[in-house]
Amino acid sequence: MKKTVICIVALVALLFSVQQNTHAQQKPLEKIRLTVPAKALTFVPYYFGKAQGIFAKEGIDLEIIVMRPPLGVTALVAGDLDYTAAGGLAFRAAMKGVPIRTIAFIQTRLSFSLIGQPGMTPARIRNVAVSGIGSLAHYAALTLMKKLNNEKVAYISTNTTANSYTTLLAKAADAVILTPPYTSMATLAGYVDFGNTYDVRDLQGGLVARVPYIHDHRERVKAMIRATVRSMEALVKNESEVIPYLQRDFALEPKIAADTYKILRQIVNADGDIEEPVLRDPR
Repeated sequence: MKKTVICIVALVALLFSVQQNTHAQQKPLEKIRLTVPAKALTFVPYYFGKAQGIFAKEGIDLEIIVMRPPLGVTALVAGDLDYTAAGGLAFRAAMKGVPIRTIAFIQTRLSFSLIGQPGMTPARIRNVAVSGIGSLAHYAALTLMKKLNNEKVAYISTNTTANSYTTLLAKAADAVILTPPYTSMATLAGYVDFGNTYDVRDLQGGLVARVPYIHDHRERVKAMIRATVRSMEALVKNESEVIPYLQRDFALEPKIAADTYKILRQIVNADGDIEEPVLRDPR
């Protein structure tokens, strides 16, 4: 009996020692700050990856901060945060000499659709609402209206895609440019889908860091890239997990979540890379 008690005490002590060593070996997660222009589905890989623990496995405690692109890029350049996901604006800034680099690409196909009022035809479209004049949404509208052989239209700036969707519902525009989930919300409600830009190669969302940061924190940057790419891979390969996630965290109805997921699979850039000709496109 005495020997049994001694054995039990020794076993407990051993387990306690192993547990302590395990905790000692585990490094605390490092806080990494990333800005996104909005909690939008363009940036869902970051949200989904965080929820799935993919970033945590790389030692990253990811803090996602919603911030308008100009402010996000300015804060990045000032060193007030680690990364921004405002790929388009950041890429244009880098082309002008700002010391930042895009190190991963979330979307290299534009996720815009041209949605019209019920009963609307291409020839009858007189105005199109876009999130901003000169924006990618505006470029998408120009591209799609050209395909529809109707370029004599006026463009209305609404500031956000959400406002464009509201404009559609209020019948304040003949057609609007939308992105997921608003695309599915509109088409499932009976609005006319005039086409999309899923085959148009361009940059929409990414992972951007300062050049000095990349040089000084190579391993940290590699971990962030790995987590981002694995998040995108998980997104396109796990329909049974992603659709419930979209319902829960983005408050989408089941049909809208399922339809939105179909679009995401077409446009999310699972390997995080991009072909050189797309980068060199002067547009």
